[in-house]
Amino acid sequence: MYLSSLTFTLLAMPVLLLLFCCIPQKGKPVFLLLAGMLLTCWNGPAGILIPAVFVCFNYGIGLLLGKLSEKRRLCLAVLLAAVTTQAAALTIIRQNRQDAAFIPIGIAITTLLGIGYLIGIYRKKYPPERNFLHLALYLTFFPVMFAGPLLSYQEFSRQLKESRPNIRCLGDGLGLFVRGLAEKVMLADTLGYVFRELRQTDPAGISMLTAWLTVMSFSMYLYFELLGYADMARGLSRCFGLELPKNFGQPFFSSSVTQFMENWNITHILWFQTNFRHLLFGRAKHRWVKYASLVLMWMLIGLWYKPSVQFLLWGMLIGLILAAELNFFKHIPDRNYAVGLVYTAISLQFSWVLFFADNMTQVLHFWRAMVGFGSGLIDKYGVYFLTSYIVLLLVCFYIATDLFRNITERISTTAVGRKIASYMPLIDSVLLIFCLACMLYTDAPAELWLQL
Repeated sequence: MYLSSLTFTLLAMPVLLLLFCCIPQKGKPVFLLLAGMLLTCWNGPAGILIPAVFVCFNYGIGLLLGKLSEKRRLCLAVLLAAVTTQAAALTIIRQNRQDAAFIPIGIAITTLLGIGYLIGIYRKKYPPERNFLHLALYLTFFPVMFAGPLLSYQEFSRQLKESRPNIRCLGDGLGLFVRGLAEKVMLADTLGYVFRELRQTDPAGISMLTAWLTVMSFSMYLYFELLGYADMARGLSRCFGLELPKNFGQPFFSSSVTQFMENWNITHILWFQTNFRHLLFGRAKHRWVKYASLVLMWMLIGLWYKPSVQFLLWGMLIGLILAAELNFFKHIPDRNYAVGLVYTAISLQFSWVLFFADNMTQVLHFWRAMVGFGSGLIDKYGVYFLTSYIVLLLVCFYIATDLFRNITERISTTAVGRKIASYMPLIDSVLLIFCLACMLYTDAPAELWLQL
């Protein structure tokens, strides 16, 4: 059951929120854990077994690290063994996704949270959690399981203890959930339709126009899909009295790849920086070691998205670009903003091909077409989609840029903005009706984030 499904939106969510409001404060954490187990088991009881094993493993290793805290070498050996075990288990699970009867949703998120929890104990940021239910809730908190955002255990534990959900939290959370649902259903799914139609063209015979339309529609499809789920997760969590960090800014129209990635999957990238790069290479003084650690970190990020050669190459490409910007191109955005915009757009669009192409042969075909060495510059197929969906592409691109954020922030401080804010519940209600209509009358596409 997905957050963007009719079953969850019309049945599960209202029931869960009603019961949550009726349960005493002390019983709310247990209720959230049971609710997550129910949703995880929706497609079959086997879905809870793997997360349960991960929770028990991290709980036991956390207590062991706490006892060995003064024996640093032994503690480090236990930590490395635990991290390796979980990473290997995740790789095996994801590689056998097609053969498994049911792979639980969010197992990759559970793995990151579990490893981060153990590293926090090793670094003595907090003592090991002795309340098994609290740790289990942290590792399997169902709004986060779909696509993040990630929250450190220290912050999650603090919020869980101090949380006092009220009617305002419920109202704000529902509004944010509906807006996230609109980003997923109305924008991402429509862009996904355009992308899938364009992908029906043989990459070996694709024109330059069709190639660029395919890549641009995919990049915005991926962005709005992940943004929608992140905002739905933040909205649901707010209903339950927990505040999750923002996971996406408006990265498009950035003047450097560094600026783009600072607004892309923010909490996930921060996790790798904190628990990998800073932990292992934080004291490195030589600049080339820092650059190498940056490239290695992004290669791991690529493998986390999907354990394949193409995603490894994507991570390596992004890491090399970021290292080059730090060393050679860091003044481009300041000296020539237009050059920075063009260079960033071209670099990123070429990199996204590695995400969706079926193999490296298709990647090369797309790259050749994008520089004009495919089947001509334009074709009827590309012209048809350009004329049919140019307005949609431009609107989505504008929403995904800082230009949209700046204008909305300015309007919000005016009398008109305050008037609009007073009608937000009505606007959200209309958005919800449109979303439900889209979900009812269109075939639900395969969730993109599940394919990564």
